[in-house]
Amino acid sequence: MFFEIFLIGILSGLSPGPDFFLVMKNSLGFGRRIGIATALGVASALLIHVTYTILGFTYIIEKFPSIFIAIKLAGSLYLLWLGYHAIRAVKQSKEEKEMGLKVNTGKSIKQGFREGFICNVLNPKAALFFLSIFSQFISSDTASWVRWVYGTEIILAVALWFTFVSSVISYKKFRDFYEKYNHWFDRCLGAILIYFAIFIVYSTIHS
Repeated sequence: MFFEIFLIGILSGLSPGPDFFLVMKNSLGFGRRIGIATALGVASALLIHVTYTILGFTYIIEKFPSIFIAIKLAGSLYLLWLGYHAIRAVKQSKEEKEMGLKVNTGKSIKQGFREGFICNVLNPKAALFFLSIFSQFISSDTASWVRWVYGTEIILAVALWFTFVSSVISYKKFRDFYEKYNHWFDRCLGAILIYFAIFIVYSTIHS
């Protein structure tokens, strides 16, 4: 059972979503360190989802669905904000890019971690994922330590997967290609984030 849970965590990371595209965007735009920081931010946010699921906070969400709706809308607004700034990207000269990297290096790691954390903690997909997983593999007879092991496995699986993705995407060949067309990449990724935001709002209204 432990292996199955770990595999499910990997598969959840494989499915394209806001977290994946944000990690990819930061890895291409800022390099491996910022991409990994974003990945760790995503994984850290999963601890929030694991905690409230194990402690039974899902009962509150079921009894007061307006709370979950508020989380969905807050998440969509954050994705809209990220997408808006990405889609406004303009082509920069080599000198401007180098200067921008020098200016932002000191705090970009924190920013990358924060973006990953907020993106995941406000992602309704993550909340629904843990609700579905724990309802299938955990019962009232499941020991508390087993539940925490399951949750830790998923966090570890997602962290390893996104760290791997960040490391691969930030290779020099990928980044050199990105440097030539970075504004188009940012615009496309921004449009995808906006799409996810609109989809969340649409599904919330029609649910």
